[in-house]
Amino acid sequence: IEEGDRILAEAKRLFPILEVRVVHRYGTLELGESAVWVGVVTSHRGAGFQACRFIIDSVKARCPIWKKETYVDGPSEWVGCPTCEHHVVAAPKVFSRQAKLVGHSGQKSLKNAHVLIVGAGGLGCPSALNLAAAGVGHLRIIDGDKLEQSNLHRQTLYGYQDVGGYKALLAKRRLEELHPFTTIEAVTEHLSPQNINQYLEGIDLILDCTDNFAAKYLINDKAVANTIPYVQASIYQNQAQLFSYVPELSACLRCLRPIQPPADCVDSCTDSGVLGAATSIVGSHQALEAIRLILGQRSPATTHSIHFDLETFENYLVERAIDSQCAACSQTATKDFIYKDEALYPSSEDELDYAQLRKLSDAIWIDIREEWEHDHLIPNAQNIPLSRFEFSSISAPADQPVILFCQKGVRSRK
Repeated sequence: IEEGDRILAEAKRLFPILEVRVVHRYGTLELGESAVWVGVVTSHRGAGFQACRFIIDSVKARCPIWKKETYVDGPSEWVGCPTCEHHVVAAPKVFSRQAKLVGHSGQKSLKNAHVLIVGAGGLGCPSALNLAAAGVGHLRIIDGDKLEQSNLHRQTLYGYQDVGGYKALLAKRRLEELHPFTTIEAVTEHLSPQNINQYLEGIDLILDCTDNFAAKYLINDKAVANTIPYVQASIYQNQAQLFSYVPELSACLRCLRPIQPPADCVDSCTDSGVLGAATSIVGSHQALEAIRLILGQRSPATTHSIHFDLETFENYLVERAIDSQCAACSQTATKDFIYKDEALYPSSEDELDYAQLRKLSDAIWIDIREEWEHDHLIPNAQNIPLSRFEFSSISAPADQPVILFCQKGVRSRK
């Protein structure tokens, strides 16, 4: 009952629901009778369905109740009890083909590993899927984003019914369905300088599956400071790169690029596009590199950056040299960094929401979202997609405010 109460408390925190109740029956049930009833009160039907699914999945995983089926033409048997030999999914059988390659000691190393995956998107999905399938014992998945329709073509852990849910929770649910030997923790907030130390506790390896420079530099600096190896990957259209960092063996990110680049120096996949198959390839390579590190195997990615041309299928290696004066990993490291470019990411005090901006009645509104990014236009606004937008086309007095409205804030600041 206490665990059930915790599940309901989590549901109230994660979903916009007003009230929730769960009834789990016990005793003898006839065919067609329901064993569990879940009810939620919410203002939005979609949130209600998502909350109900989260609750029933959590009850099954965390409050298992065995059931015994009685047959008219045969003996009774317990169903789904994990300790019954004829029902249990045996790890030795599941990983038997892999164990021939890595050995039983290698499989044990994978089982004992604690891996942090930052980002549950195009790279994080295949990375998490392959690590869980390999038998990695513990995954902590961090992502503060909710699933959008435009994510579905490349983020293959999710379905259309999942849109609007937290990616980390959706990934946890799907992976637990597929791979019961992995313990998965979902964190529904973005990694930040304020919380990263908390989420690095007990971690043996980090997978950087993020898509922005601030997060990549933050992960690098904290991994170096805590002597935790990590695997970093990124993709831009048909070009991708991957490298791994092992303390005292590898050059870190700041050895190569000491200063964090501005956020808008490279377009995101929202602006430039990306193929789902491409992210699956790169994310799988990232998982493979992580497995090699867990097993203590040598890899060229620890001393080189591996570049992939996914259009020509040509790969090449670029050696990474350790910088003896590196601000992050050298003996004279400062370890005092800023991860936010204030010119591109102004403080919240400088930002206005839609309702506040609407009060500027004399403003010119320009909706710069692309056609596939919206279901309807802002009333009385000009629609000029960013791909065709030019400032010279704006005709307005110098004292008249011009408001650019985009799907995400980075592009309107360009």
